[in-house]
Amino acid sequence: MPKWDGLKPLPDHVLAPLLRALACIPRTADTRLLLVKRTDGRPPGYDRENDYDVVFRGRKVGRIWKYDYTGKVSGEMVRWLWHWDWRDVDGRKDTQGHAPSLEAAMTDFRSVWDAPGSNVITR
Repeated sequence: MPKWDGLKPLPDHVLAPLLRALACIPRTADTRLLLVKRTDGRPPGYDRENDYDVVFRGRKVGRIWKYDYTGKVSGEMVRWLWHWDWRDVDGRKDTQGHAPSLEAAMTDFRSVWDAPGSNVITR
């Protein structure tokens, strides 16, 4: 018999209704998106400090990274790119966009995540 540290088991006539009540509580979807910093550099740019994977329920679903457009377009510009590449969720297609800051890129990514089928968001 296991030690219960002074706790006594509930009688069946009390336990059964409690278990039925717990079973009726609807499960909520875990919709958290996590930003995980990469420790290795990867193209384009190989910037370890500004390269993140977006993770949903333990699976990589996208990427947010800083890209230096200097010399590629007129003027000096460094912008954040985001790319959503999880194809097997509700038939969604790849989506990507640009943002002026990491926070804006995260917000844009989340907006597209929450509204499947929306177009590319560019700031």
